[in-house]
This record gives sequence, C-alpha cells and structure tokens, in this order.
Amino acid sequence: IFNPDSDLNNNIFMIFGGQGVSRIKSFQVFDRWGSKVHEYYDFLPNDVASGWDGMVRGDKANPAVFSYFAEIEFIDGEIILYKGDVTLIRQ
Repeated sequence: IFNPDSDLNNNIFMIFGGQGVSRIKSFQVFDRWGSKVHEYYDFLPNDVASGWDGMVRGDKANPAVFSYFAEIEFIDGEIILYKGDVTLIRQ
C-alpha cells in the first residue's frame, strides 16, 4: 500500500534492491483495465526518480489496486521478472 498524498514515508511506489542487484531493466505499473500508468527503464535500485507518484497523465489516480512488473538484473547476469499488485490510497 502507498499513499501519494502523505507527507511521511511511503508516498512513492518504487523498487528497492540490495547489493546483489545490478540494475532495473524495466518497471511498469498498470491499472485494472491494463492501461499503463507508469513506466521507467534502465535505472539503479533505490532511485526515487524512477518511482510512481500516483499520477496518471497529469491527474491524481483514484484509490485502486494496480499491477506492476519489474525486470531485475542481478550482478551475476541473471534477470528475473517480479510481478504483483499495489494498492494506492488517498487520505
């Protein structure tokens, strides 16, 4: 769950990674109808600029569940696709 309206932590949905992660090849977020609401490519983990701020085409996204896909490349060259969902709330 993340809350883009919060002044505290957890207001950006982003990829975190440890020392074993070489880079993030792709990070995509989709709404429940399959429309892409965020995408970012070829970046290092823990990069706030790559995260999703809850905006869709310049407007605040409504609270909902979104799907994400992240292609992670590790230092040994292995690439793994992670996928799941995240809930956006607003207070």
